[in-house]
Amino acid sequence: MRISRRILPALAGVLVLLLLSLSASALAAPVTVNLRVEGSSSTLFEGPVATQGETFETRSSNGPHPCDYSDNGQAKGKFSNGGNSSGTPTTALRDAAIASGLAFDGKWFGSGTNENENPGDFFVTQVGTDIEGPPNFESWGYAVNDTTAPVGGCQIALAPGNEVLWAYNYFNQKHLLSLSGPANVTVGTPFTVHVTDGQTGEPLAGASIGQLTGGVTSTGASSPTTDASGNATVTLTQVGTTKLKAIRSESVRSNGLAVSVVEHSACACVGISPAQLPPPLMLDVAKTAGVKNGHVYSRHSAPRVLAGVIEIPFGGTLRQVRISLQRRYHGRCFDFSGSRESFVRTKKCGSASFFSVGGSESFSYLLPARLPAGRYVYDIEGVDSAGQSTKLVSGVSHVVFQVK
Repeated sequence: MRISRRILPALAGVLVLLLLSLSASALAAPVTVNLRVEGSSSTLFEGPVATQGETFETRSSNGPHPCDYSDNGQAKGKFSNGGNSSGTPTTALRDAAIASGLAFDGKWFGSGTNENENPGDFFVTQVGTDIEGPPNFESWGYAVNDTTAPVGGCQIALAPGNEVLWAYNYFNQKHLLSLSGPANVTVGTPFTVHVTDGQTGEPLAGASIGQLTGGVTSTGASSPTTDASGNATVTLTQVGTTKLKAIRSESVRSNGLAVSVVEHSACACVGISPAQLPPPLMLDVAKTAGVKNGHVYSRHSAPRVLAGVIEIPFGGTLRQVRISLQRRYHGRCFDFSGSRESFVRTKKCGSASFFSVGGSESFSYLLPARLPAGRYVYDIEGVDSAGQSTKLVSGVSHVVFQVK
C-alpha cells in the first residue's frame, strides 16, 4: 500500500505525540508514601498510599487541572526530582480521600506565564466534613517529613517512604506532635512514652496520651501527661494491640503508636523486663477485606484498595504484613510488583510474589488505578517476630475474583 506524501508529515506528528505520551507515562510511575490526615476531631487516615501525578477536577476548580509537580513548579529547589512528573502531597491526599469515601474539594488558583511565577495549584478546602473558612479561618495545611512546605501541594515531588501530614487548622498550630515508645509491653507493667515537636525535636510537656479507637483519640482527667522532659508513664491493662496518640493544645495530634500488650503467662518468668521475653507466639490468621471471594466485578467497580487485618493472639507480635496480587488474562500471567507499583509479566503462573505493606495489624493499600480485565488472586500473610508466617486460607486470606 502506498501512502501519500501529504499524509506522511501528519503521521510523523502523531508518532511523536505518541512517543511523548508514552515517555510521560513512564515518568509518572506511582510512589508509595506514608500519609496521615488529621481532621478537627479525629484522625481521618493513617497508612501507606501509592500516588502519582494526576490531572483532575473538583467541585470548586472550574475544570480539570494538573497536579503532578512537573506542571506545577520547581518548588524553589526543594523536594525536587529533576522536573519529572510525580505524585504530590495533594494527589496522595485526594487518593486517600477517594479510597476512604471522604469528601474532597479544592479551589484552583491560576497560572503564571514564566518559571518565576506560581504556575497554578489547588488550594484544599475540604476533606471529610472539615471545610476551610470562618469563624477562625481554619484551613488545611501540610508537611513533608515534618517540614512545613513553602509552596502548594502540587509543587513538591514525593519520594518513596516520605512522611506526609495533612491537618485541618494547620496554620493556627504551634507544634506537630511526634510520639515514640516501646512496641511490646507486659500487661499491667508501666512503660514510658516520649513526645516531641516533630519539627524541632524539642521535648514537649503537657501532652495527654490517649487511646485511638475508630479514628478518635480518647483522653480524660486520669490520662497520662508528659513532664518537662516530654515523658509520660503509661500502664495498659488489656492484652492485645493498642494504638496510642498524643494530643496537646495548639498542636497537631501525633502519629499513632501501636503497642502489643502480652500476658505475664506468655512466659514462665514473671518479673523480667519486656526485652527479656521469649519470641512471641505464632500469629492467628490474616483476613482480606474489601474484596469478595468469587465475585465478578465490572471494570468500573473493580477494586482500587487492597485491605486486610491480622489477628494477633495473646503473646503474639506482628513484624510485617505482606500481600500479593496475581492477574491472569488470555493465558498470560502477571504479578503486581510492590517496588514498581505495576503488573509485571511472569513466565510461570501460580507463583505468588509477596511484598511488604508495613507492620500494622490493620492496613489498606491503594492501587495506582482500577484493575483491568482478568482473573485475580489476592493473598495476604502476617509475619511474626520469629519469622513465622500465617497460612493461606481459601476465602479468608486467599481470595479469587474476576474483572470483566
